[in-house]
Amino acid sequence: MDDEFWMLEGLKKVIKRDCPDYTVTAVARDGLQAITYLEKDKIDLVITDILMPGMDGLQLLQEIRRRGWKIPVLIVSAHSEFEYAKQAIHYGAFDYILKPLNRTQIVSALERVKTAMVPSPRGRGDVLNTVPVNSTQGKDLIEKIRQSVCESFMNDLSIVDFSEQMGYNASYLSRLFKQETGKGFVQFLTEQRMEAAIQMIRSGKLSVTDIAKQIGYADYKHFRKVFKQYTGVSPKIFRNNEGMYVDEAIEG
Repeated sequence: MDDEFWMLEGLKKVIKRDCPDYTVTAVARDGLQAITYLEKDKIDLVITDILMPGMDGLQLLQEIRRRGWKIPVLIVSAHSEFEYAKQAIHYGAFDYILKPLNRTQIVSALERVKTAMVPSPRGRGDVLNTVPVNSTQGKDLIEKIRQSVCESFMNDLSIVDFSEQMGYNASYLSRLFKQETGKGFVQFLTEQRMEAAIQMIRSGKLSVTDIAKQIGYADYKHFRKVFKQYTGVSPKIFRNNEGMYVDEAIEG
């Protein structure tokens, strides 16, 4: 299709002009031809559309992973449905980029790939520091994050912080977390905080305003709103229903 041709030409121009660390060494018409190139040459990065004849982009990604190649793969697609992104992440895609592409998207993605590349122990250039979600490594990675949240939920945490600490793409890590836990990172963090608040209220040792600060909420009104969404009642009503009557600096 003409629009696909011009998108490819535009992608090549952006890479040549704005990403000098990269060189386009091969262009494949479909996934089967891409595999042929990958078998013959050392390719450090694959950018593929989902819609291709013969072997589509997701099938190409799956075949790359089946062969044990750790090459980073960027998936490009006009499909925003989560199921497509879920499959891409399942097979270890570095990122899922939606069309229409623009210069900022391309440059940002390639910079993140470069940052995430680590020396290969086998001497095959660099490999991407990422893992498919169905691997033991992927499960262990998310378990480490989960445990860290359980232990440090009172701190200011974000998936971006963990991605920087562990050397993974934040978008990839976020999708991987949801795939493994069934919950988004923010939802999981909020649940840990709310369960801790409930236990503290039941203990009767602290006012709800102090509890809010203890679990990471500097703004009491925000804590009250989140608590009510989680339990169905305000902290004050919850406390009174539990038979606790601790003096409040600010009434809930």
